[in-house]
Amino acid sequence: MRKALRYLKPYWLSVLAVIALIFGQVQCELALPDYMSGIVTYGIQYGGITDTVPAALRLSTYEHMELFLSPENRTVLSDAYEQKPVGTSPEYPLNQSEPIYVLRNQTDPRQEALQKSFLITGMLENPEILKASGFSSSEQFYAAAADNPMLAEQIKAAAEEKTGQYTDDNLLGAVRILMKQEYAALGVNTERMQNRYILNEGMVMLLITLVGSLCAVGSSFLASRTATGACRTMRSDVFRRVESFSSEEFSRFSTASLITRTTNDIQQVQMVMTMLLRIVLFAPFMGLTSLFKVMRYGDMVWILSWVLLAIVILLLAAFVTTMPKFRIIQKLVDRLNLVIREQLSGILVIRAFINEETEEKRFDEANRDITRINIFVNRALATIMPAMTFLMSFISVLIIWFGSRQIDLGTMQIGDMMAFLQYAMHVLMSFMFIAMIFIMIPRSSVSARRIFEVLETEPAIVDPDQPETLPEGNQPIVFHDVSFRYPKAEEYVLKHISFEAKPGETVAFIGSTGSGKSTLVNLIPRFFDVTEGRITFGDIDIRSLKQKDLRERIGYIPQKAVLFSGTVESNLRYADENADEDRIRNALEVSQAAEFVDRMPNGIQEPIAQGGTNVSGGQKQRLSIARALTRNAQVYIFDDTFSALDYATDARLRSALDQMIQKTKSTVLIVAQRISTIRGADRIIVLDKGEITGMGTHDELMKTCSVYQEIAYSQLSQEELA
Repeated sequence: MRKALRYLKPYWLSVLAVIALIFGQVQCELALPDYMSGIVTYGIQYGGITDTVPAALRLSTYEHMELFLSPENRTVLSDAYEQKPVGTSPEYPLNQSEPIYVLRNQTDPRQEALQKSFLITGMLENPEILKASGFSSSEQFYAAAADNPMLAEQIKAAAEEKTGQYTDDNLLGAVRILMKQEYAALGVNTERMQNRYILNEGMVMLLITLVGSLCAVGSSFLASRTATGACRTMRSDVFRRVESFSSEEFSRFSTASLITRTTNDIQQVQMVMTMLLRIVLFAPFMGLTSLFKVMRYGDMVWILSWVLLAIVILLLAAFVTTMPKFRIIQKLVDRLNLVIREQLSGILVIRAFINEETEEKRFDEANRDITRINIFVNRALATIMPAMTFLMSFISVLIIWFGSRQIDLGTMQIGDMMAFLQYAMHVLMSFMFIAMIFIMIPRSSVSARRIFEVLETEPAIVDPDQPETLPEGNQPIVFHDVSFRYPKAEEYVLKHISFEAKPGETVAFIGSTGSGKSTLVNLIPRFFDVTEGRITFGDIDIRSLKQKDLRERIGYIPQKAVLFSGTVESNLRYADENADEDRIRNALEVSQAAEFVDRMPNGIQEPIAQGGTNVSGGQKQRLSIARALTRNAQVYIFDDTFSALDYATDARLRSALDQMIQKTKSTVLIVAQRISTIRGADRIIVLDKGEITGMGTHDELMKTCSVYQEIAYSQLSQEELA
């Protein structure tokens, strides 16, 4: 998989942009729980009050607070608050009738010393507390305290003893509740204050959500675009590498496997690349940052630790169980594609031999195998989601239960518990995302290995580092003691083949099936390289030439005619896209294809179906010949391409071909089974078991070559041979 990630290198700017956007998304999402906690704690519980000391005090409150302050703290009080004369602070309606005290600034840390005195003053407004102290009203208490300073000290000591049991959060919470009462007494609309705080915080949350959503959309778009671009390049590289394969490499990879690797395997890699760019970056950012946030609540971290340990064990079990199966799945996909391809391409043979049931069983067997293992893998993976859901629900209940006790003890605020719950869910979701990646990476790794098996396969036939250049004009083709055997085969297919084909000559090859005729002509365009000996084009060994330069001089007609989807014209121009209309017309006439092309409703613009399924075998063969003749080649290779033609068409085509050769002086190499096709050749080479057993004209071979005589007498009568 690491090799596949190299394809992201050209898109490094996009990758950096994805990282930045994901980081922004994570920060936005992690900011929301804190704002939610603030709304619950400050907006709902404390009425929108976030101050640690009152922003304003009534004159009476200020004077009462002085009773419970030490001389040093009285100085702090006088430094912190400024008296406002009547009518100078319109935001406090009470100031319209009496002076008030307003806080100068909230940055002085000494002001925290005023909290307890403000709390005691507020508590003495409570009738029950006054009654317990033996006073019927606060005025009575303060009058008594003015006469007896020890009374204020006693109340202060009792209050400090009681509040000493408070945590800092509890103390600050009680102060804020009393602040709300103080602000109400100052004439401030506390409901509006609360609504304004909730609205402001809510608007900030909406803005953060919008920014986070934009980051998520942007990162998803760029991640998908980057992964698609990288895999497009990968697919192109695989296709180009397959195009460079010789027949030796094609024998290693089946067609069905190459199709699977180019489509399904690359699709798997693309999907994982997208998830890597999105989730693998998102999950660690989210998980680690959430973990740092969770660490603020030390008393509850242990809950998360145990659940994370359970998740890791679950993921390891799933990983170990499913990992070996993914390689098997991809091989079974290859097998299924192979069966389907064979059945679709051989449907006529299947029907002819009434083997539909046999092929259905064969397909069902391949289908059952891949279904069975996929069901196993999916069942194993399916257990992860309900298990994770159970763990998330369990931890939610545990956090709420334990958090409730903390709230009851006064060591935690409700909003903090809700924030911890959300951060814990973020951590768990991050682990779930990572789990998904760890499940998908093994499968994509298998796919990536299969892709790079193709990309790292070096073709056996390659261009030389310093290729030679062919001279202009037609050149003779000479086989110099050529022997050939297929890769990893022990026996030679061709042995000690030597002959020369001069420009303007027609050289034919005939022999029994398996004698090596097609193999011999396939050595010329370097579909295979000779094992021993050499083949020269002029005076140059063809292995010293670029394959492109060599094949540009050759017009090749394969044994099995192949047409591509398009039109008649597009198939002919496949040989030379710059061919003019006269050359195309001449190719059609020489190949005897003009007679049926002219009858087509659209002429050379007549559509051709994939594989040429809408034309007959003979028509397909003639169009294949016309395509090769469209190229102004110096060498034409006909690999048993006249077999689908009737004798009359065969004769007309050979006659027209001879006339064309006399003008172009091209070299013609013909592989044939019929004596009538090659009897007019300048030289006939008879092959038997990979060796030349005869060479000469038809008349010469009829006198000297027993193998040729046997073939001739089996096909023609004495009168026809005379």
